[in-house]
Amino acid sequence: MVKRTDIPIVNAENTVPEITLRGFTYQDRPELMADLGVAVDLAGGWILERRTVTATAMQIRMELQATALTEVYAALLASGLELTRDSHRMLAQRCNCVLLMPPRRGNLSLLQLDVEIHFLDAPPEPVDVTHLLPQVHGTM
Repeated sequence: MVKRTDIPIVNAENTVPEITLRGFTYQDRPELMADLGVAVDLAGGWILERRTVTATAMQIRMELQATALTEVYAALLASGLELTRDSHRMLAQRCNCVLLMPPRRGNLSLLQLDVEIHFLDAPPEPVDVTHLLPQVHGTM
């Protein structure tokens, strides 16, 4: 049997569907965390836990009403977080489900997002190679 990884996992201890996301940023950690915290709060979600994974990565666990997923998705992007292709795909699929399916009651109306964020050094500056090319004085 093939195990599908794009289906949200139902956590046995609290039965809240869980979506795992990965992303990266070139921003400083304190700057991103402040922007992300405010953006998620304004979008209707709440951050449950922040945990440092490595010196350059951390994990954030947040919970939200399923109907606020689109706003939280937009908040993640607006904060400067760059999500991986798989993370975009999972969020887009889940947003479509929220949009097209009737809302549920109880724990099934909640979603839990686990976001793993990698902090990268500043991107390299573009190289100006025009001074490396030979000068052409005339054309034929």
